[in-house]
Amino acid sequence: MATAKAPVKKSSSAVKRSRQGEKRHAHNVSVLSRLKTDEKKLREALAASSEEVKGLFESFISKLDKAAKQGVIHKNAAARKKSRLNIRLAGGAAPVAAKKKTAVKKVAVKAKAKLKTLKKK
Repeated sequence: MATAKAPVKKSSSAVKRSRQGEKRHAHNVSVLSRLKTDEKKLREALAASSEEVKGLFESFISKLDKAAKQGVIHKNAAARKKSRLNIRLAGGAAPVAAKKKTAVKKVAVKAKAKLKTLKKK
């Protein structure tokens, strides 16, 4: 059975910081949503070999840089996205699906490596 807690008094600065955090969170969520939408449009245009790819790419890169500058996303994450999309734009790579590794495979690979090292000794 839960007991009722007395209300906690907050300083005015703590209340203000809480308000600021809520505003920042709402802003960051909207920026991330916009980025995801733009990235999706760019990837669809790349897949369709559309003529508007160049413009979409430049606009997406600009938005990525701004988001990284504001701290919405990490600067290395922005650089990684730009690099991978640039490679796709140049026609160097196809989209890569995430590889699923099972724990059994990992154990088997480690066991083989261990056997090789033991045989060498």
